[in-house]
Amino acid sequence: MTTTSINTTAPTATKSAQNRIQLTKSRIIAYLADHGASKVSDITDGVPACKDTVKVRLAELEEDGTIRANVPAGERGRTTPYYSLTTAGIPPKEPKTVITVHIQHASDGRLTLAFDDYPELTATARSFIDIPAASRQVAARHTGRPEDSFTVHIRF
Repeated sequence: MTTTSINTTAPTATKSAQNRIQLTKSRIIAYLADHGASKVSDITDGVPACKDTVKVRLAELEEDGTIRANVPAGERGRTTPYYSLTTAGIPPKEPKTVITVHIQHASDGRLTLAFDDYPELTATARSFIDIPAASRQVAARHTGRPEDSFTVHIRF
C-alpha cells in the first residue's frame, strides 16, 4: 500500500516575490519620507505599483509599526486616512563624508584633481563646475559607497 503526503500549508512567496514586496515597501517609506503625510492616491501616484498593492503594503507597514494613519483602521469607513512615518520608519541618514580635492595640473582643457584624503587617487574634470561630480564618482568607486554620500571641498 502506497501512502502520499499532501502539503496543506500555504506556499511561501518566492525570493523574487519577497524582493518585490520589500522594494514596494521601501518605495512607500521613501515617498513618505520625502512628502510627509499622504493619502493612498498620492502614494500610488508616486510609487510604481497599483492602488491595491499600495493598500496591502500600507496595511503591512502599519501593522509592523513603520507607519501610522491619522484615522484608526476600524474607524475609517468613508474617511480618507493620511499615512505618515513613525520614528521606527524613518530611514537613518548616513553622515556625508567630506573629501577635499585640489587641482594638481591643468592642460588641454582638462583638470587633474588630487585627493587630500586619498593620496593614491586622481580624477579628471573638464571644467571647474565638473569637479564635485568627478570627485564623488572616483571616491565612490574607490570606497564602494554611493556617490551622494560625499561632500566635496575644493582647496586652492
